[in-house]
Amino acid sequence: VSVSMPPGQALKLEILRSLIFGTQILVIDPENEYKYLSDTVGGSSIKISINSEQHINPLDLPTPRTDENPSDVFKSHILNLTGFLRLLLGDMTPEEVAVLDEALIQTYALKDITPDSDFSNIAPPLLSDLQSILNGLAGAESMAIRLRKFTQGTFAGFLSSPTNVSMDNQLIVFGIRDMEDELRPIAMYLILNHIWTRIRRELKKRLLIVDEAWWLMKYPIGADFLFSIAKRGRKYYLGLTTISQDIPDLMGTPQGKAIVSNSSMQILM
Repeated sequence: VSVSMPPGQALKLEILRSLIFGTQILVIDPENEYKYLSDTVGGSSIKISINSEQHINPLDLPTPRTDENPSDVFKSHILNLTGFLRLLLGDMTPEEVAVLDEALIQTYALKDITPDSDFSNIAPPLLSDLQSILNGLAGAESMAIRLRKFTQGTFAGFLSSPTNVSMDNQLIVFGIRDMEDELRPIAMYLILNHIWTRIRRELKKRLLIVDEAWWLMKYPIGADFLFSIAKRGRKYYLGLTTISQDIPDLMGTPQGKAIVSNSSMQILM
């Protein structure tokens, strides 16, 4: 579903109806517009910000299902994580992308995690572990400097801790209202990646709602990731609702057009 409207009664009514039918609802909420609804029905409100005590580790790994090849799952995860880090670090040369790929593989190897290992019960590394690897790799000097503010500097509390949030509730709202504007796209990608790794562990009906999707869509890497979820979500019984009040920006990208055209319903108000 692709919706262009202020997130009002129509969508909240759809959430309540979906809850009645046993669907798990996951909401990315930039303005705390769904927190009251979540609190009212006994849902979970997860606050993601620099000073929050709730954390998501971007290096968390998905658990392969019995019908999935662990090597394929690992390689797919590395691709998604590379996209996140490119959003985090900014422009990168092709050489730096290649070095980053090697650094990620070495970072997971520190924890005995390899493409061919059973990593379902191994604690994943942290961003600080990647920092240590980048510090010692030739060609990674610039990336190591840029990453440092997320591991040791101003934004260290945001991304450098183990995941301590649960996705067991039927309604989960990820609030990013208190996140600085420059970090909102990063927070949205982080949450989406976390959801994507978790939903693959257990197949059930889910609805993912991304409010103010334009925050992520204005970055090609973020737009690509959201589009990949729109395409692949059905395989994991995941429905996607994107909400935007800026239709020209949404339709001004190939990914935005593709997301709308892949939607079973468009509501314009």
